Amino acid sequence: MPNSGSNSAVAVWSVLRKECRTEWRTRYGLNAALLFAVTSLTAVSFAAGRLGNRTDIMAALFWIVLLFATLASMSHAFVREVESRTMLLLRLVATPTEIAVGKLLFNLLFLCVIEAVTVPLFMVLMGAPPVRWGQFLAVLGLGTVSLAASSTLVGAVIAQTRGRGALFAGVSLPLLLPVLAAAVGGTREMWAANSVAPSLKLLGAYAVALLAASLLLYDHLWED
Repeated sequence: MPNSGSNSAVAVWSVLRKECRTEWRTRYGLNAALLFAVTSLTAVSFAAGRLGNRTDIMAALFWIVLLFATLASMSHAFVREVESRTMLLLRLVATPTEIAVGKLLFNLLFLCVIEAVTVPLFMVLMGAPPVRWGQFLAVLGLGTVSLAASSTLVGAVIAQTRGRGALFAGVSLPLLLPVLAAAVGGTREMWAANSVAPSLKLLGAYAVALLAASLLLYDHLWED
């Protein structure tokens, strides 16, 4: 018979596949995030011009765009099941932790798609200097994990409350401020050819803490 580990992997994969299919049919979150990223980058580039010599400002603008694209598109992570009243049905085939892990993996994949469009567009429109790809991808990767983990946790917490959209932004922002500060600092140091190790350590520790806290809380979020 299959062991519990294989059963959990199948349940997580099923949730991830369901999320991908649902998003592909509606494209609500993807369109919202891409529209926000493209319009905000275009507006900033026209207003401020190319900032190739102001890497401190570029680092801040880059992560602010990613942060608000996340807030604009990920508040519905658990809302689909609540609004369609299918959460109970989903819980018949997977535990709360398996559901949340599947949605976390989807959020990671979602952010990677957004970044695949946003990063090249940002570099071109803002006239960014050459990046040190190893350090840049390390900062981007850890920042992405932290964004996805916090968004998934907050989405699970506020899914069954009223005013979910406003609550998502209000609750997420305090959790994401340390991520924003460390990611901006790491990106700025990368462009200045300095060590990004302190920022990577902070991002890594924060991502691990978020994931650990999430795994401990998921089983208690939808208890009657």
